Amino acid sequence: MLVALIVTPILFQRLGEEQYGLVNLALSVVMLLGILVHYGFHLNGPKRLALILDSPKEKSVLLNEIIATRLLLSILMIIGVLIGTYFFGLFPNYPIILTLSMVMLLTEAFSPMMILQGLERLSILAIGNAVSRLLYVATILVFVTWPEDAIWVNFFMGGASLIVNIVLLTYIYLNQSLRIRWVAFARIRERLKENFEFFLSTIAGHISVHGGIIILSNFVDDIELGRYALAQKVAFLLRMVPVFLTQSILQDASRLYQNDKTGFQNYLKKAHLGGLALTALIGVIFSLTSAWVIRVVGGEYVDYSADILRLLAFIPFLGMLNVGNMIKILVTEQKDVLAKATWLTAIFMLIVGISGSYFYGGYGLAWALLISELVSFLVHYFILKAKTGKL
Repeated sequence: MLVALIVTPILFQRLGEEQYGLVNLALSVVMLLGILVHYGFHLNGPKRLALILDSPKEKSVLLNEIIATRLLLSILMIIGVLIGTYFFGLFPNYPIILTLSMVMLLTEAFSPMMILQGLERLSILAIGNAVSRLLYVATILVFVTWPEDAIWVNFFMGGASLIVNIVLLTYIYLNQSLRIRWVAFARIRERLKENFEFFLSTIAGHISVHGGIIILSNFVDDIELGRYALAQKVAFLLRMVPVFLTQSILQDASRLYQNDKTGFQNYLKKAHLGGLALTALIGVIFSLTSAWVIRVVGGEYVDYSADILRLLAFIPFLGMLNVGNMIKILVTEQKDVLAKATWLTAIFMLIVGISGSYFYGGYGLAWALLISELVSFLVHYFILKAKTGKL
């Protein structure tokens, strides 16, 4: 997050509003495609890994199959994007930027985040992230100086992360005494079938969160898109706080749920209330200081971006509302509940996002995203309550 706050003003100044907007648009497309690569394994993988920590053989089988499945999906996604871009004329405004951004799909395939989360070794991930981001900053400072260098921004980000991810995976396999074995296609097919509902719910979730800028690009010019992207960059970094909390408590919550239901409820309540207090404070601080924040991250004051940030600053708080529901769904692996709730939310977001963008541009989209986060909480709450009869 800190590196992003350092790099953003550099990129905004060197690339200009138009190219900066296209870089973020390509990044949003790749992030949506990255959901296909993850295929929902980040939702149930850490829990399953946390429950077999004492069995190297079971861990090897699980991780080999997940990595092989993600790698196959990433290759298929890259081929699909290249065909769509150069044979069917999709993404006409930024084909080269998007093509070079495809390295990020390989980065997602080799991502160790799910593994280190399950092993409860997130400190290693923090070190890896720090190294990859420093490499990214160095390449940006040296090689990105003019608007035409925009094609390299996402490539440098993905390339640095890919190198670090492969190093981390090598370390994990050696440290945990895991063995690399050939994975039969039948096992990949079984994993695809097993996680299909988690996959569907993940797509819907990312459409709700990251699909906004893609929608907005159809209704505003590239300059306004770049100004909106500047505010969104800050807000969506803050939006990771609920995600971090979920990732941090899922393993302990899974074990408590199996052994101590009362302890599970108390643990979840304490973490959830703390998260709500933190994100409420974040929302107030960033809303009040939005002009200063935009001046820092953009290298100049952009009133439009500051106004958007005042609204988007409260997305982390509204996103935090749903953490309790998500933990309960994940520890019990209620895939049908998650799929239904996330798709209802995604459909709602598409309707209000398109309407808001069409009539009010970035302001309309910002309000649509806020409302969608609240609706997401309510939908998950009531579907879960209807399924279980209690919360």
